[in-house]
Amino acid sequence: MLPLAHPKLMLPDDVKALVQPAVAGDAGALKILWPWSTQAAATDQARRELSSMLECQLASYPSPCAEAWMLLASLQEVDGETQAALRSWYRSAQPEAKRDALRMRALGLDTEAAWTARAAKVRKMRSEYLRDAFSDIRRSHGPRELFRIDRALAGYLGEASVFSSYPTQRPKVIFVPGLGNSGFLDPERHPVVPALRGAFRDVQAEFDEVVSDQQALEPFLGHAGGGALEGYVSGGDKASWDALFFFRHGRRFDASHRRCPRTSVLLESLDLCRINGQSPEICFSVLQPGSRIEPHFGVTNARVVVHLPLRVPRGCYLELTDVGRHEWVEGEPMVFDDTFEHSALNPSAHHRGILLMDAWHPDLSLVEREAFSRLIEAISSIERDPVATEEPHSV
Repeated sequence: MLPLAHPKLMLPDDVKALVQPAVAGDAGALKILWPWSTQAAATDQARRELSSMLECQLASYPSPCAEAWMLLASLQEVDGETQAALRSWYRSAQPEAKRDALRMRALGLDTEAAWTARAAKVRKMRSEYLRDAFSDIRRSHGPRELFRIDRALAGYLGEASVFSSYPTQRPKVIFVPGLGNSGFLDPERHPVVPALRGAFRDVQAEFDEVVSDQQALEPFLGHAGGGALEGYVSGGDKASWDALFFFRHGRRFDASHRRCPRTSVLLESLDLCRINGQSPEICFSVLQPGSRIEPHFGVTNARVVVHLPLRVPRGCYLELTDVGRHEWVEGEPMVFDDTFEHSALNPSAHHRGILLMDAWHPDLSLVEREAFSRLIEAISSIERDPVATEEPHSV
């Protein structure tokens, strides 16, 4: 049991004693605590103390019930903590947070009408929160400039049907309509390509030095969820997809930059796709002999994937399902939209190596890029477990 809070706070001791049982799934405790989530039932101090105690218990309890997250969300709503409340509602909907009819009855949410009303309120709060993330940009530039981003958000929220006309293009998170491409993009259209082409020999030399020491590499999937992603790579016991990361989910790997100074100078000179906690994602991507990366989809078409091929044995290729196959050529950058289902194969006896990075889609304006960055950061703030990792989104 947590220690009692400061005596000046007005939460009774018998109420404090119910917090841990409520988190563990005691319906009686939840029924007694639920009225404290209304404005009239408690002083601000008492309600905030209850909220703090619940938050601590939920963070440390191995498998808290969904209804305890709902209780915390309601307390946070009353206190005007919209972001925290939406995060708690999101946690209550995760598979590990189990619901129970008796506990839902304790919260008064056991009828279809009550649950529908509560869900509608949460959806409205979520919609307003996400739209507000870039409302100042909309005021400054007008709705026309942000039409595609507004449509993308409407599709994400399920308020409109927003989808690609290509059956094999299925972004896992969010689709921005009106961005031109059919899978592979003309590399000459992308502003990062000339610098990549010009730095090829320097980057290739540093790549060769890195792969001469296989211990410098680590499994790509080790940063993306481990065993849950085993199905991404096939080809036998020795099949492997490895990497040396320069950036991952926006975090800079300083040791890699020190090890490869000329590559680092190149990367720092580029107009990278920077979204807090999300991008850039840049690495030496090494597909080991006989390995295949199985078909999968990327998260959004707002950014594209750029490859600078460094070492490519004969027969290696990237394939976009129902679009076509691209065989890498050393020194020749290629650009593709990884929200199209795609896979890769190295059938040779040697490693395939590329410099891989994500970059903004060239059709997005600077205003759209800023608005989209704000939107993704807002989504991440309420719908992403801080300790969870993303699936890989490129090859």
